[in-house]
Amino acid sequence: MVDAFGGLAPLDAARAAFAAGDWPAALTAAQAAVARQPDSVEALVLAVNSALRNDALALAVPWLEALLRRHPGHAQFTRLLSTAHNNLGARQLAAGETTAALGAFTRAIAAWPDNTDALFNRARLALGAGQYALALPDLRRMVALAPQDPGAAVLLAETEIADDADEPPLRGRAALARLAAVPGLDRLRLAFSQADAGDGEAALDAVLALDDATRAEAGAALAHRLAECSDAARARQAFAHVAGLLGRGRIAPGMQWAIGSRLVLPLVYRDREDLALHRREWSEGLAALDAEFDGAMLARCAPRLEQLQWTHFLLAYQGHNDAPLAARLGAFVGRCLDVFAPALRASPSPPRRPGRPRVGFLSSAFRYSTAGSYFGSWIGATRARGWQVEVFQLGPAFDDFTTRIGRDADHLHRLDGPLATIADAVRARDLDLLVYPDLGVDARINVLGALRLARRQAMAWGQPCTSGSDRIDAFIGCADMEPPDARDHYVEPVLLGLPGIGTRYTAPEPPQRLPRAELGLPEGRLYLVPQSPFKIHPDADAMLGATLAADPGGVLVLFGGERPRSIARLRQRLEGALRAAGADPVRQILFLPMTRRSRFLSICAACDVMVDTPHWSGGNTTIDALLSGLPVVTVPGALMRGRQSMAMLRALGLDDLVCPDAVQQARTAVAVARDPARRADLARTIAERLPEVLQGGRALDRLGDHLAGLLADAGAPAP
Repeated sequence: MVDAFGGLAPLDAARAAFAAGDWPAALTAAQAAVARQPDSVEALVLAVNSALRNDALALAVPWLEALLRRHPGHAQFTRLLSTAHNNLGARQLAAGETTAALGAFTRAIAAWPDNTDALFNRARLALGAGQYALALPDLRRMVALAPQDPGAAVLLAETEIADDADEPPLRGRAALARLAAVPGLDRLRLAFSQADAGDGEAALDAVLALDDATRAEAGAALAHRLAECSDAARARQAFAHVAGLLGRGRIAPGMQWAIGSRLVLPLVYRDREDLALHRREWSEGLAALDAEFDGAMLARCAPRLEQLQWTHFLLAYQGHNDAPLAARLGAFVGRCLDVFAPALRASPSPPRRPGRPRVGFLSSAFRYSTAGSYFGSWIGATRARGWQVEVFQLGPAFDDFTTRIGRDADHLHRLDGPLATIADAVRARDLDLLVYPDLGVDARINVLGALRLARRQAMAWGQPCTSGSDRIDAFIGCADMEPPDARDHYVEPVLLGLPGIGTRYTAPEPPQRLPRAELGLPEGRLYLVPQSPFKIHPDADAMLGATLAADPGGVLVLFGGERPRSIARLRQRLEGALRAAGADPVRQILFLPMTRRSRFLSICAACDVMVDTPHWSGGNTTIDALLSGLPVVTVPGALMRGRQSMAMLRALGLDDLVCPDAVQQARTAVAVARDPARRADLARTIAERLPEVLQGGRALDRLGDHLAGLLADAGAPAP
């Protein structure tokens, strides 16, 4: 070929361009050379080097693989391939494509097991997801490869501590001793690991020793860690100290930590009495805040929205109607915002900008997440009505799911930074209606929801609890999930027209059926309780004990994922319940590490029955179990958040799995686990009927009707 490259053959042209430093031309010619001479090592080498010079990693990878097929084990080619995979993964991770990044890091390590950059990157992904056990092998290999690297040694010790949920901690204490011996280690960094290892007193001492406002943020983070370790009493003291360093709000965000000093809750309670104590202290703390931050005090506080960045998220897991307490908190936050941002509390000034009705959806979960799976379909369904749809995804997490959701909207806004900036950006869109799918999960959105960023504002059940805010005009709920007295549970007017699960659910790929041993599961009958530890109410303990006592061959399968001391407290509580019921807690309780969703689905498929939790039932976890063919046994709660599994099972015609009380739930779970033929019949029924339940067409139609009514209230024109 002598015409495309100035009279030169492609390989000659690639040589010349590369020698001249014209990397784009070299890459073009090298591609042509490989296409013409796919077995030419020189052409492949030129193609690889040209691709790397152009940062075209995706092109370099298959050429490197081709070279290694011709020269197996070639050290330079192997390392280049591993580095290309790692760098490609880093790029994907920066773009929020975590699943693709994980695959790239794994391929990098498979190509060259000693690639410390790839080992670190894969471990970092696992740590970011709270999957400490998955990070440990990579970190241990890093330390073995670089024993003099103090950073790797510190990260390994911290991860071993964070993964040690034994009580008393065993491996964690040894790792803590190694960590404390690292020269020059920052005192606060050590204190985080002390909290994880159960030495809350030492961690608190580190906070109380702070006397500089510039370190208040680090002290507050350590206070949060104490709370995550269910050491609420010390967390309150720590929050109070850092709030004092900032004048309890005179310097932002001191008021946020003052709120924390009154309203912090543990992740796991010791028992019912412990739960009741914390609920009483929360109510008393709210009264104290209301008294402290009167008009005069608020006038002295820095008027930043971040001062109010707190949420009553954990209150909802106590199993009570929270509407009275949430209304009190909402009134407190509203009163503060009337001082800090009165213009943002007021309704948008008329006149309305002309054009189609404008509907916004705001969340930090329009990404690969539970709420994203639930509410992603609302975007396209709303736009199909002829309305203009704006999606606001709060950072820092954006991924390919965010991009897909954005394609269903007229505009996608990726927002991050100060809350006032976010609020101004949303309000500038002149929305007729703003919907918060999961208000209450993200403390930032709790503040935004107490403002008036659109003419009408509504929330959905991504966090199925009242906001308590007088600026939310409607709670959009599922008729089949709510009890008869639903309206007593919300401050907002309740719209209950959505049938079924209220949405068209974005289902994942079917689970891969794997042997139990490969999943870390024992033989015998497996009773899965897949909820986060903070969802497992003390009222579940006796039922779980009775279940295992009735089936001595059964094993309770749970997941960790929170801080080790909270897991240790839950384990201790469950062990006591099993002993009291006559079961064997040593043999019949298994905690698995947190894992990616695809593996979680495989675990569901390998178990025999899912035992639902009281007061807060499965939502996404129930759907995942059903997608895996796993039957779910539930008791309907008094509140919507304890009735989601019930609604799904009844929609499938599986009413016999909906039990009247905990005694019958234990009996039914054991009966299902012991009967393979019944489980097979249930799996067939689920497989036949679940697609229609997840399709949710009628629910999306009814959603549109609800939104149309809210738009009419906002004075928006008909589309």
